[in-house]
Amino acid sequence: MSKSSEIGNQEILGKQTVDVQLVPKNDIDHYVDTFKVDINIPNLDTPVGLGIELLEVQGGRDDGLGITIITGLVNGGNTDLSMQQQVGEDVERIMYGDSISKAELVIKRQSIEDVTSIQTECLGYDSTVEALVDMLSTLNSNSNNRDIQEASVILTIKRLRRRPIIKCQVQYPPWEDKSPETINLQPGENLRLAMLQRNVALNDPLAQRYDGKSTGSGNCGGSAMCRTCAVSVIRGSELLSEPKVNEKKIIQETKNVSRMRLSCKTFVGRGMKEGELVIQVNPRQW
Repeated sequence: MSKSSEIGNQEILGKQTVDVQLVPKNDIDHYVDTFKVDINIPNLDTPVGLGIELLEVQGGRDDGLGITIITGLVNGGNTDLSMQQQVGEDVERIMYGDSISKAELVIKRQSIEDVTSIQTECLGYDSTVEALVDMLSTLNSNSNNRDIQEASVILTIKRLRRRPIIKCQVQYPPWEDKSPETINLQPGENLRLAMLQRNVALNDPLAQRYDGKSTGSGNCGGSAMCRTCAVSVIRGSELLSEPKVNEKKIIQETKNVSRMRLSCKTFVGRGMKEGELVIQVNPRQW
């Protein structure tokens, strides 16, 4: 059995307006990444705190709104100890400049789990601290914590990141006598459209339509039928989206299947990774 409650940032401030969100001023070069951090609260016999150092970088408003960032962790505090216990390359670490968007207090009592959530996104320092202290007040009440079996805090963290750049070297068939060129791609771009927009020709006359129709110009418009946009991935396949069943079926008849991709069904920047990609266009002409 579980019970939950959630308090928005405007409710914390006593407002009845739309919640405010943290977004980048320049969303072309930057984006906001969101992840969660689980903080275990092992000792309820002493006053409970998170051990997070905060700094208000924008604020001073009458409405309590602002931007409050994390500047560090208190050595030996609950957050610091939880971070030390979490290992692995995929574990996100709290860094200088991160902002707490949401906090959830999870309390387990026998068969009951209580979850209290508060929104702290775009709150000033005082409002953020007051909201967190108020949320933790349940653990700091001696009359309420005797039957608590387990307690933890889940923080939703927002981090401003620079958008990764994928440097893609495009190689042409030897007979074209064209030097390789490098184009910069951004995560989420469709590979075919990205190359066409950068004047990379994709029209392999040796390709055959998958549906058996006359090839003609060979361009099916990105519907994964003509195979003229197929490319051979020499390096950086981990930067591309995973091929779907339909794409696998279409390219299975071609040579070097392990390297072949239909660019019309391929997106770059998987996992928001940055790196180098090397592809050969018109692979049947090599």
